[in-house]
Amino acid sequence: MSPINMGRVGLGGLLAGLVINIGEFVLNEPILGVQWASAMEAMGHSAPGGAAIAIFVAGGFIFGIAMIWLYAAIRPRLGAGPKTAACAGSLVWFFAYLYPSSG
Repeated sequence: MSPINMGRVGLGGLLAGLVINIGEFVLNEPILGVQWASAMEAMGHSAPGGAAIAIFVAGGFIFGIAMIWLYAAIRPRLGAGPKTAACAGSLVWFFAYLYPSSG
């Protein structure tokens, strides 16, 4: 079994993080921006500031790197291809969205 190429994981993860951050921006500003603003106002909160947004953007890149690393880690066991990508994607979805939302 060959070692994971961390350079490619880093580059692929940064690209995945860029896609995540662009998607989050499009969802949370143009599409849901008005609803978020009214929900925050109803709860008596202000909109997130620049520091919080910087943390969210950094988190998007970290999340992207972690996703690509997971794929690279399971690829030697399951082989390359869509089955492995679907398995990695399902694991990421479970741990990042389904499990926290179930609480």
